[in-house]
Amino acid sequence: MQIHLVIPGLIWPGASLVAPAAGIELPALARLLGRGRREHRDFEPLDLQLARLFGLGTGSSDGPLPLAALRRLGESAPLAPDPGGAWLCADPVNLSFAREHLLLNDFPADELGDDDVCALIAALNDNFGDLGRFEACTPTRWYLRLAAPTRARLFPLHDVIGRPIRQFLPEGDDARLWQRTMNEVQVLLHNHPLNQAREAAGRRPANSLWFWGAGALAPAPAGTLPAVQAAEPLARGMVRATGAEVSAPDLATALREDTIVVLDTLVHAARQLDLDAWRSNLATLERDWLAPLAGALGDGRVQKLTLTAPGDRGTFELVVRADERWKFWRKPLAFDALLESLTPPAPSLPAKPVADPAPARR
Repeated sequence: MQIHLVIPGLIWPGASLVAPAAGIELPALARLLGRGRREHRDFEPLDLQLARLFGLGTGSSDGPLPLAALRRLGESAPLAPDPGGAWLCADPVNLSFAREHLLLNDFPADELGDDDVCALIAALNDNFGDLGRFEACTPTRWYLRLAAPTRARLFPLHDVIGRPIRQFLPEGDDARLWQRTMNEVQVLLHNHPLNQAREAAGRRPANSLWFWGAGALAPAPAGTLPAVQAAEPLARGMVRATGAEVSAPDLATALREDTIVVLDTLVHAARQLDLDAWRSNLATLERDWLAPLAGALGDGRVQKLTLTAPGDRGTFELVVRADERWKFWRKPLAFDALLESLTPPAPSLPAKPVADPAPARR
């Protein structure tokens, strides 16, 4: 039996933090790291890695992957999207000024209430009906079912969080349309009574939308997947696009057959640089998944465990085989030691220049 874990967010982003996992008991992860084959590959976006893993390819000459349509397909809402329709993610965000920059931040799942969402979606549909139809599957995942396809280049939300938006404005065909639409949406949402009340109460307003993931679903190539478990809707939608079934992550079920498991419990905290949440979720991952799987490798219930961890600087992959449990001379590798090995070296400072000699006095 083979288990393949995909764990985005496992590799703490950036190079500024020393020993982010210090003090967390991670013996199973250390044992797996010490005995398995480790590889670090060049950076590749998570969505492209998932698409390849599930047999969808990585886009084509006709355009990038239709991430909005795929994510919408993975939602638990009762109605699946029109397979021939073009979709955009239209996620609610908060824009705020920091010095001369306009920065974007997203919302946690519990910050926007259902009544707030319904009121804002209704206002958007009343004012932008020519674009298509807005809908919300959750308080933080909104969609626009487009009246006409677009070929604008739109940047994924997770690339923009915490950054100045001027670096990520729409490009290419239809760029002006979507830049104008973003400005008009910002005016509407800023002036909406609900957002005015949120600001008066000291809460962040949902004062903009971030459009991304344009495209329509295309027939997926025929293929055979092992069992797949995932909770994140984009991964679920990719699996459903192939015609396969997908279930929620569950270790006991995964141990019954070859299974791909996408565990996204670390990725949000990593993207937000929320170290406390990341450390807490890492400890839970060790307890609920890594320790039991290390045990299953030890008693032969699992013959091969693959762990893929897409990060912001590259993708780390670990492969551990059951027969390697006898290689007792391979010592555990502390997770912080691995993170340190993946951190690029700090740039060396130039040597201090020798001051020019003072001119001789005349």
